[in-house]
Amino acid sequence: MKALRIHAGPRAREHLEQHGLQPSDVGVIPGAAGGPKGLVLGPLDRFIFGQWLPQSTQPVHLVGASIGAWRMATACLQDSVAAFERLEHDYIHQNYDLPPGKKRPTAAHVSERFGQNLDAFYGGRVDEVLNHPRYRLHIVTSRGRHMLRREHGLATPLGYLGAFLTNTVHRKALGAWLERVVFSSPDAVGTGADAATLACAALPFATSDYRTRQVLLDAGNFMPALQASCSIPFVLQ
Repeated sequence: MKALRIHAGPRAREHLEQHGLQPSDVGVIPGAAGGPKGLVLGPLDRFIFGQWLPQSTQPVHLVGASIGAWRMATACLQDSVAAFERLEHDYIHQNYDLPPGKKRPTAAHVSERFGQNLDAFYGGRVDEVLNHPRYRLHIVTSRGRHMLRREHGLATPLGYLGAFLTNTVHRKALGAWLERVVFSSPDAVGTGADAATLACAALPFATSDYRTRQVLLDAGNFMPALQASCSIPFVLQ
């Protein structure tokens, strides 16, 4: 199939050659950022979460950023196929008002309208996401530090330039500019050293590359966390 390319390490490739890919093999599904590019995966999402993955019973971690976080949260809803269809429709039909004499809407307006759209989509259904019997959702966000702590016309672009250059030299030093903050849904069986981490599902990826913090995802911070993951400097706050 030319439309699908599979990347696998030696052990995974050997497993695939011997057994193929079975739903029970899947433990983590990542959803990358990318705005409307995520919509291309709609048919695949509907197949994976609607038909293929339900053939297994193991817990699965869903990790997403931006549109990927929106997709992974949607996968946790009951009747995920219908939810994915609505996601595509609602994303495509987003509408923002232009102020008189302006060429683009203000960031404040985009942020307010986007928040309203999230509330319309997930309102009354957040518990479905947080309490899914199998899926553990992890919403990935970034918190700016120092120059990136507050949005500024000059400091913000310079800060991201600094973060980019720092990352090319030494990945761990990126933590001087940005902190990865992961909002994780509750674990069915809590594990951890203290009460703050006890209720969080364990992160399914390493965090030693740069500064990372994990926060329990709950009904009170679900919408802000998802909007933060989708944020765009100077466009969506």
